[in-house]
Amino acid sequence: MIASFSSIHGSPGVTSWNLLTAVAWPSTLPVDRVVLEADGDGGVLAARYGLGVDPGIAALLAAARRHDPRTHRLALDDVARRLGEHVWVIPGPESAETAAAVWGSSADDVAGVAARDPRVWLVDCGRLSRGSFARPFVARAELAVVVCAPAQEDLVAVPARVESLLRIGAGAVGVLIVGRPDYGRDELRDFFGTGLVWTVRRAKDLASIANLALSSRRVRRTWAWREAVELAGSIADRLATESLSMTLESGLAAGDE
Repeated sequence: MIASFSSIHGSPGVTSWNLLTAVAWPSTLPVDRVVLEADGDGGVLAARYGLGVDPGIAALLAAARRHDPRTHRLALDDVARRLGEHVWVIPGPESAETAAAVWGSSADDVAGVAARDPRVWLVDCGRLSRGSFARPFVARAELAVVVCAPAQEDLVAVPARVESLLRIGAGAVGVLIVGRPDYGRDELRDFFGTGLVWTVRRAKDLASIANLALSSRRVRRTWAWREAVELAGSIADRLATESLSMTLESGLAAGDE
């Protein structure tokens, strides 16, 4: 399964909330999570958390080309770093130029492998510009999350982005607002055109909190962790619903044949 995370303007915290969602995943759904950095502007995971870029995208692309789709499950030992019992991270190249050169036209192959994989792939797509190589991940995503700030210029751009992500092929679209908007949840749902709307508080030290979540239980005393747990639970429930729906549709189609 795939859940993509992307932003509209600026840097509202896509990478940090993507990572926090993976770490705060509900224990009632103990599935492995793969955090994949597919940001067309270049990634920050490698430098921010001292992970390095090797193994990384180049190794992932090679593994995807060798992957036998009959096995469904991609071997991650040589392409990702394990940061917890159920959390794997694949950092992206640190510059836009290198990211474009490394990914080339291979994102579609990787997205296809991830879509068939039994794990949950949480894909950081950055700003997801029109020509972004990350678009195949959205096309196969059960859920596409738009991350934005509560400023008026960000909110007014959301409806068009929601419509665009659905048109690309996302199963559902949710909106994560980082900061407190001046509007109620119901009003935002009507305006955005989606019932999936979450709000979290803005934090200047969000990257440090995400880093702490990887290494210490002390993070559980922070408000950001509590909000991450709620967000991860909601996303997990939505992915489970989408997965069940797709399974039922597949079964009905097979029965018709």
